Amino acid sequence: MITKLKEKLTSKDVTLAVMNYNGAERLPGLFESIERLEQPPGELMIVDDGSTDGGAELMQARYPEVKVISMGRNTKVLNMVRNRAFHAASKRLVFIVDNDVELHPDCVKELLHAMNTLPKAAACITRAVYWDQPDVIYQDGQILHYVGASPGPNRNRLVKEVDAEPRLSIGWGVQMIDREAAEEVGFFNEEYLLGWGDDGEINHKLNLAGYRCYQIPKAVVLHKREESSKRYLAAVRNRLRFILEMYQWRTILLALPAFVVYEAALVSFIIMKGSIKDYFRGWGYFLTHIPGILRTRRTIQASRMLRDSDVMEAGDIFVYSDYIDKKILAFGYTMLNKFLNGYWRLIRPLV
Repeated sequence: MITKLKEKLTSKDVTLAVMNYNGAERLPGLFESIERLEQPPGELMIVDDGSTDGGAELMQARYPEVKVISMGRNTKVLNMVRNRAFHAASKRLVFIVDNDVELHPDCVKELLHAMNTLPKAAACITRAVYWDQPDVIYQDGQILHYVGASPGPNRNRLVKEVDAEPRLSIGWGVQMIDREAAEEVGFFNEEYLLGWGDDGEINHKLNLAGYRCYQIPKAVVLHKREESSKRYLAAVRNRLRFILEMYQWRTILLALPAFVVYEAALVSFIIMKGSIKDYFRGWGYFLTHIPGILRTRRTIQASRMLRDSDVMEAGDIFVYSDYIDKKILAFGYTMLNKFLNGYWRLIRPLV
């Protein structure tokens, strides 16, 4: 059932919730950008995942209106932290924000305009540009690749080279979501680790249920990207769970040859990166959790209003350049994309 948004929601109907873990160095820049917002939120909170650096308390001292919600420990489960924000929020719209971004002054205004005007909008997702290269795109929405990956449209392109029109998308960790719609689809799935799919799975559930999640290129944040650990375990277990939960059986059967080819390429890549233990740990989690995944699947499929072909595509899978830093990896990546794109053209009319 699609919950109708109230007409003309304003910034007073927005809870801006910052997801935080040891962000003492990053939070001041974020909160200074919040101060500069043309339309400030009606509620401001930090959901703190067991930080030890005192950053959340420092922001509360500087900004008395900030509500600090403590997880009590370091859960290391970002979706649990995100869900706490939904449960603690008193406003209809929840703007979840990572602690490593800064907001353009009109960011909330653009997201609100989209939520109020775009058909069936349940989530509106920001565009991210690099903090030190604000004319270059870091994140511009996601298309679900049918093998359970992300093409990453517009990554590393100049802002002036691409359009600024809203489009259907699955998102990343900085987006405004209708709390009532999120509740209907079960909020974020806390079984997903930080890695591929943890932030976009709620958008895919919303899209399948007949809502719409939009990328809003005019709503811009500056992203302070830092080198992070390679999340192979999360990528493997999240992807397998996502496919079994979200895809129609017909799609799984039709795409099986592509899954096999992609899996072989993934195994080869992870072996070369020396992380094969993470690959098997991911599969171990998946195989031992199939009964629970199938229960979640039944709930998701019962609310489905769209076919898989309406919410997935092909395209070149995005990987960071340092992931394919050897000639053999670059060659394999090119050949893999050619096969997957060709195979999608073959099966798409049947999906």
